[in-house]
Amino acid sequence: MMPSSSAIRRAVCAAAFGLLVLAPSARALTFTVVQTGPNTWVYNLTYDPFDNYSIFQSVTTITLNGLFGVTAATGPTSTDIPNTFGNTVNLAWTPQVLNGGTTVVWSHNGPGTGNYSIPLNVYGFSITASGAVNGLATFSTSGFALDQPTFVSLDVSGAIAGPTAVPEPGTGVLVGLGVIAGSWRLRRRRQHDR
Repeated sequence: MMPSSSAIRRAVCAAAFGLLVLAPSARALTFTVVQTGPNTWVYNLTYDPFDNYSIFQSVTTITLNGLFGVTAATGPTSTDIPNTFGNTVNLAWTPQVLNGGTTVVWSHNGPGTGNYSIPLNVYGFSITASGAVNGLATFSTSGFALDQPTFVSLDVSGAIAGPTAVPEPGTGVLVGLGVIAGSWRLRRRRQHDR
């Protein structure tokens, strides 16, 4: 007798769940802001223990979007990677300012850090934006991967501090007038309903 399709589905789901429970969790990397303004924002990249990147993919990138007025991007400036090759390789990022200063991309070709048992840092990814204020931007990575014991993507994305536009003084005045007008209208409606 053949098992029913629902019995097969339950068996497949149970097997998949078992693989998820037994699979090692992917380690992560982080990209954090360490300095915000005036005019300069600095970020660090941290590899958690046993992370790696760019092993099977040719280009690794870190992208910041939603920025305002970025005129320059540099870095990184240093690492705490304990060997000369790893240190040199991790300083070989190429920054680009794109889309009129609203996007910054750091790209890297080549091998990654190697798998160390301690967290490692790449310091000093920097952007310059004169006349901007601190606000929220988004970041994303592409090409970061763990290659031990199997290839697992470590790409991350999220919100991060970055340069944003300074609101014009007229914006605050318009918002204030809108709140006053709305309050006045609500008050008149309540008086009329009585």
